[in-house]
Amino acid sequence: MIIRKLVSAVMTCVLVMLSFSLGGESTLAIVVGIYLFPILLIYGVPASILSDFVTKKRRGILRVIFALIMHLFLAALFVVIPALFSGSEIFNFYFIISLLSSFLFYCIDEFLRSKLAKYLRQKIFLSKRAKDLCKKIGDLRI
Repeated sequence: MIIRKLVSAVMTCVLVMLSFSLGGESTLAIVVGIYLFPILLIYGVPASILSDFVTKKRRGILRVIFALIMHLFLAALFVVIPALFSGSEIFNFYFIISLLSSFLFYCIDEFLRSKLAKYLRQKIFLSKRAKDLCKKIGDLRI
């Protein structure tokens, strides 16, 4: 589960940076990525683990909706509490970025959790080409 969360964090950071760079703001994309990745690792991954722990007894659409609400609430909480104490003027930018990254993190995590992703992963790792590559990597010596 931790590996899935870390992969979700990396993919979320890359997608947010890519969305900014496609908008023509490449320096802003780098700055956002530099600050977003540690936040996703330190706050986003544990928040997602907490969401999985709280919703593990629920099934179906109820679990999906409750987990999404919890992800978005924790992302908003991350921005709202410091903004209340600092009186920040760029609150809207941080709020939108946190909600966007939380939503992407949630979607990627749910996809990686799905049966389709498990099927694709199994197909890739069982292919002859992947086995040959793993064997070549395993034969490397330092």
